[in-house]
Amino acid sequence: RYWKQLTHQELMSNIDGMYSGAQRMKAIITNLLDTHAIESGAVKITPVEFSLTTLVATETEQYRERAKAKNITLNMQSDPPDITIVADTQILREVMDNLISNAVKYSPHGKNVYIAVSKHEKHCTISIKDEGPGISEDDKRKLFGKFQRLTAKPTGGEHSTGLGLSIVKKFIEMMGGRVWCESTLGAGAAFIVELPVEYHSAKSE
Repeated sequence: RYWKQLTHQELMSNIDGMYSGAQRMKAIITNLLDTHAIESGAVKITPVEFSLTTLVATETEQYRERAKAKNITLNMQSDPPDITIVADTQILREVMDNLISNAVKYSPHGKNVYIAVSKHEKHCTISIKDEGPGISEDDKRKLFGKFQRLTAKPTGGEHSTGLGLSIVKKFIEMMGGRVWCESTLGAGAAFIVELPVEYHSAKSE
């Protein structure tokens, strides 16, 4: 009805608002479905061999424009240059999407996010480090719990369900790995994922 009455800038602003709202709803629905699937035992691991370096680089690129909007620089490196593992690619994409999203979400404008992939004998690690406010000791204790709201707030008005990190932990443990956070209040935070090069389920340990 009002399409022809709006300026190009007003149209773009409205479209951006609709897109952001749809993304928020998608994130909430995805998190709730993932939580239900995990708790009902419906999640099945499908391990395949793939390039971990390529997967992480692709997920990093997905957030390049969103980071640019906050003048945040995403830095990604891999040592060695190409690392191959056996794991579930879809689940690992969800994990990386959550962790990179959080790093951009909680980073102040004009800062850096450092994403590093490395191989250590039978394990690989993925580190996502930001230059945000860091995490208090109290928040660390409840970091991976369901529906937890922490002291730190998104720096660009983004939305948080408080489910993401609990899902990340469950997914990584299902693939025989572990995830933890290293942070000093006021000095940023690093989330580190450790996975076996060759898949073995948590049940087989």
